[in-house]
Amino acid sequence: MKPSRCNGLDTRLRCAGALCLLLCCTAAAAVSPAAGSDEVRSLHPPGTGELQLQFSSDVAGQDLQTISAGLSKDYDYVADQHGLRLHDYQLRRVYSVDPDKHFFNNSLFAEVWFRVAELENRVALRKSMQAAGLPMDKDPNSQDPFWMESGLGVVSEKLPRPSVQRSVLDGRTRWEEGGAEVVAVRYDAEPVPEAVRGGLRRFWASFVHIHPLIADDLAATGQVPQELWVMAQRPGKDPVVMHWKLTRRQWRAQAPFPLPPHLSAAAAVPAWPSVFPDIFALLSREVANHAVPPAQDVYVSRAEGAIDRGAGLEALVTVLEMNLARGPAATACMPADPRPFCALVEKAGPLFGNDPRYAIAFARQSPDLSERAQFDSLPNAYLLRLLWATRPPGKGIVREATERDLLAALIASPVVNFTKDTGDFYIGAWEPFAAWQVWDLGRLMAGHVSDDLLRQINSLEDQLYVGVPSLF
Repeated sequence: MKPSRCNGLDTRLRCAGALCLLLCCTAAAAVSPAAGSDEVRSLHPPGTGELQLQFSSDVAGQDLQTISAGLSKDYDYVADQHGLRLHDYQLRRVYSVDPDKHFFNNSLFAEVWFRVAELENRVALRKSMQAAGLPMDKDPNSQDPFWMESGLGVVSEKLPRPSVQRSVLDGRTRWEEGGAEVVAVRYDAEPVPEAVRGGLRRFWASFVHIHPLIADDLAATGQVPQELWVMAQRPGKDPVVMHWKLTRRQWRAQAPFPLPPHLSAAAAVPAWPSVFPDIFALLSREVANHAVPPAQDVYVSRAEGAIDRGAGLEALVTVLEMNLARGPAATACMPADPRPFCALVEKAGPLFGNDPRYAIAFARQSPDLSERAQFDSLPNAYLLRLLWATRPPGKGIVREATERDLLAALIASPVVNFTKDTGDFYIGAWEPFAAWQVWDLGRLMAGHVSDDLLRQINSLEDQLYVGVPSLF
């Protein structure tokens, strides 16, 4: 049931909390992003029916291409000269294999988040440019509501609804927007098998960039194209019409999972200049080794030792890590609070309060490069650098150095909550696949508990699941 007040993407996202009480929402990744293709294949034993399709693709000025596609109950895929892209809706993963056989095991939530967030960014930019009276970008994909939503496959309540006109003539169904034909189809006479028909709407979002309203129409027919024409906008160039023609169709009742065997999973961000592959490899080992941080009494001993030496800032940072290693978010300390971390903060207070580095360490903006050397004497300065990674950077701070700081913190101790800030850094850098690889690995670590900081990612995934059901 979808109440009317939850219609539209923006409103559905606000309603997610209530609807998740009724719907089966998300959980942590069922498979590690470090899992290779053999492990993924083992989770999908043969036996699922698959509709296999092959198209010739004709675009003006380009060589004729062959595109293979498949549709099953729980997955769909497209394979072309750029490689294979497979959406696994059962495990909510997106697998891709490039022509050089590099295998990437990513979260479906990362892809959906990008679609939603990128559209909202374009909506905000369009609004700002209109308010300032600036000339609109010549790229329709960035400024025209219809093409913005078509390119990303999601809609926004903040944009005007397109006036798409549908008509049928001589067995050819066509959709027009602004007086131009944007999509046309001649359907294959044989309907899609009932066993996989429910996946048609998701398939259209994977196969081609078309407006969601048109994708709804196409999926509702229960058919696949014999021929398909789609107009595409290109920055600085005239629109181009892409033409697909069905050349082969086969139903396999016992199809193997269409992922090549014996491939190792790679990090979502390449090695140079990023150190993300090192972060990915480290977290993968910590998951495999069931690594856990030091016990709470170890942190207490360290903090008390620092207090005895008059090192208040070191003691405070130790207590902060103790709380993060504990897992659940700590509630505020009350007067005479008997909890160990509260007692330690009270004892260390007069010491770190008089340390001039305290104000610099916990300012809204991370310290300038010239200010950071003064923290090098702290044995746990890695935690401060982790916290600084998601704050506005000070002068002289570059991305590569911040990534190395994140890696140093993760090397120092396998604290699950460290992965929340690390993923936040990558989502802030507009690298959602890297962010979700970190968050997924964090939720597979031995120290993960349901109410640690990664619960915020569970909530975000629930919102995406409810807000954009057509992509799941």
